[in-house]
Amino acid sequence: MKTLLISLALTLSSLAAPITWSEQEEAAIEKSTLAFANKLPLQTVIIGRTGLTTTRVATVVSEEGHLLSPFLPSIDGEDAPYLLYKPDGSRLTLTTIVEKPKRFIALLKLEEKDESLLPSRISKVVDHSVIIPTCAPIASLGETPGIYVEHLEFAPPEKATALRLDSVFHAPGTPVFDLSGSLIAVTLNPRASNTPALFITKILEEIPEIDAILPDLTDSSLPSLPKAPEADAEEAREITSSPLTEARERFIQGTHPSPLPCALIFNEGAQSTHSIIGTIVRQDGMILTKASDLGPDLRVRVGGKNYRGIILATDEATDLALVGIDATGLPVVKWSDELPKPGTTLASPILLQEASEDMVIDASSYAGTFTQLLKAKTPTVHATSQVTGLGLVTEQKDNGISIAAIQKDTPAFESGLSPGDLIESIDGQKITRRSELTDLLDSHRVGDEVSVTVKRPPSSQEFKVKLVAPLLIPAATGIEIPYIPMIPSVRRGPFPDVLVHTTPLNAWDCGSPIFDLQGRALGLNIAAVSPTRTLALRPADLREALARLLAETRAF
Repeated sequence: MKTLLISLALTLSSLAAPITWSEQEEAAIEKSTLAFANKLPLQTVIIGRTGLTTTRVATVVSEEGHLLSPFLPSIDGEDAPYLLYKPDGSRLTLTTIVEKPKRFIALLKLEEKDESLLPSRISKVVDHSVIIPTCAPIASLGETPGIYVEHLEFAPPEKATALRLDSVFHAPGTPVFDLSGSLIAVTLNPRASNTPALFITKILEEIPEIDAILPDLTDSSLPSLPKAPEADAEEAREITSSPLTEARERFIQGTHPSPLPCALIFNEGAQSTHSIIGTIVRQDGMILTKASDLGPDLRVRVGGKNYRGIILATDEATDLALVGIDATGLPVVKWSDELPKPGTTLASPILLQEASEDMVIDASSYAGTFTQLLKAKTPTVHATSQVTGLGLVTEQKDNGISIAAIQKDTPAFESGLSPGDLIESIDGQKITRRSELTDLLDSHRVGDEVSVTVKRPPSSQEFKVKLVAPLLIPAATGIEIPYIPMIPSVRRGPFPDVLVHTTPLNAWDCGSPIFDLQGRALGLNIAAVSPTRTLALRPADLREALARLLAETRAF
């Protein structure tokens, strides 16, 4: 995948005239994202569906509590309710008004009106830079959606019914907003190098149930920003990257400290994807990076030179490693402890290199926005309310815990248990609350067999079930959803408190500092979780970890 990224980086930009991006234009973007972040908890909600670990962003579109939501297929093809996840981890069942799988959307409604929610405006005016709300596949308790600024690959023709967004990691059914905060489109299935998004006006034409609910179209007041070039049909087929994205990345790269306090660390003899970025913390060759991605034979490239790298010490709590090289006078990172506001633009340097020393390209930078400070040991919404080590999806009822769905290919699926069963006891211990179920499961290990007694009218029945690990974290080899083209870090937790931001990084981009537009280093990227969810350690925890690492360091 990294080879593909390199080849794209080397061949793009030749299809359109150069576009410049200025400080004033970046300030306009940040003003919009800061304002949008303030409204985000009121205009969007995190939804899922019974039996699924998927969480997505839905948009509030009426005062009566209607939601324009991504379509989620049910766990077994049968009808299953959509769920709204509240910040405290509790769930509300939603009424399904209409589902349109071919357009990847559903119209849902809260069963009770929520006065705290604010309907979104919808607009027909289209800017060429837009805002897309995102959330991780597994949202943490109290976590709000993040914000990603996206750009069009080319100007849409006058009679176009869809936009073409630059990135490929937006799931179908995701809402697209303009910089004023108005809903303008909904994404379709991503393609090889872009994501189409259907105009909201086209959706209203096709789906009368939604047209009857959504508010009237409004005109947006948008900042003056560069426009994507126009392209005819033949030119459009050749465009694989937005000139706007490239111009903005070039500008943001210029806001980083120079020289850059970073190094490329790669495993000798390994594939080019087996590299990682390091952050220089001392002039005499001390570099912090992510420990779990390092191999035994390291080479470090900094300042145009290659050095042999030695792992001096590792820190288990933070997954940090201290790497040493025989160099002096290196540029050193300067940390800032200031916590950014949600919606603040953040960016990370990207260093790409082929396995061969002859193939090196210049560094670039990817931009995202700050979402929130996530406290250590914060559970996911599923850990608190849905998936258990039994391989079941449970639902809290007034008279106890019922089985809402069963994961396929698990012992529970083969045991004879059935959705609708009411759990009475496990190994003779009465179970009526989720907290009791969690406590019992915490006292067992994966593979233990337990006896589950359920009430199934007209009688009670007992079943033997082997415990399984909850499927809360996507597989280390990649997210299980085919439209997400990224490689997450093998270790994605636990960590101390972390900064959550939407800069789209891969596993090999971790170890890098995360900068604001003033060039201040606000943290060190420690885990790529999903395409627009990256975790960064705070400077305070980095200093403490560095002190521990130096105490263990041997001379080299």
